[in-house]
Amino acid sequence: MNFRILTLIGFFTFAFLFSNVKEANALSCAEVGAPQDALALYSGAVYGEVKQIKTDLKQEGFTGSKEKIKYILVNVERSWKHKVDSQIIVATDYTWGFDFKKGNKYLIYISEADDGLSSSPCSPTIELNNLNQATELFGEGFQPQKKVNVEYKMWFMFESDIDLYIAAAVILVVAAFFFRRVKRKKRGV
Repeated sequence: MNFRILTLIGFFTFAFLFSNVKEANALSCAEVGAPQDALALYSGAVYGEVKQIKTDLKQEGFTGSKEKIKYILVNVERSWKHKVDSQIIVATDYTWGFDFKKGNKYLIYISEADDGLSSSPCSPTIELNNLNQATELFGEGFQPQKKVNVEYKMWFMFESDIDLYIAAAVILVVAAFFFRRVKRKKRGV
């Protein structure tokens, strides 16, 4: 009898492990060529220092699919082809986007998206030491349009799923209200 139970446990474990297999697709990027050629493919490019890196969990509705997106806060010194403010937040791919480091300066190719700016994992982001290297590639470019501070927008980004915590908090508040009401009725108030 023990052999049958172990066989069943083994079978269900094996079935469970292989029933959750997810299909993975590789993404390959086309070679762009020179940095000037890459600029023609994107909405623009910016040169600046990465001040903050944060991951946010995006979800469609309460039960929709979840996706992690990495955001970088950039202090912009110069831009090309697209005028931007002194600070921007750029969305990048969480899983295999460029490995940005806080405090380093980069030439980042950007695209305009519905909800802001993004940098494709295929864009040829370049780490540069100074602005002169970027101006040698693209010319003088644009100074930031206006001085802004958008760092506060990074506060509201959470890597963990907070929907569950919000639902639990609502349930606790409703339960506390319900028990308080029941307690008052028992006392006759």
